[in-house]
Amino acid sequence: MRYFNKDSLDYEFKTKLEAGLVLSGSDVKSLRTQGVQFKGSKVEVVNGIPSIFNIHITPYKFAQSVTIDTTTERKLLLTQKEIAQLLSFRHQKYMIIPIAIFTKGRWFKVDLGIGRKLRKFEKREKIKKEEMKKSLR
Repeated sequence: MRYFNKDSLDYEFKTKLEAGLVLSGSDVKSLRTQGVQFKGSKVEVVNGIPSIFNIHITPYKFAQSVTIDTTTERKLLLTQKEIAQLLSFRHQKYMIIPIAIFTKGRWFKVDLGIGRKLRKFEKREKIKKEEMKKSLR
């Protein structure tokens, strides 16, 4: 099962990382059955702890807890070396965007893309190149 972030098509990624995702039990059940929305999601490193913000996981309908915050920050599991790499790229004005959430064995993982947002003229050039490749076939 793989959930893809459509907003990531507007970015040009320099590197990609794979990180573990800290979830509660009801979040896991919800991801397995209903899915996730990435609208406006981003990754920030706060006090040395990488977290993913504004990711919307719909609440599991059979969960026992009454108050569930669907857009709460969720921690990412990375090594110290990878966290230092994220901080380095962040200081260079690169954005860190979640690309996809997927299962690997029984664990949920997040693909992180480190890059910059494409400008309008760069998007147009990208579309033109894709159309040229299609017409050559």
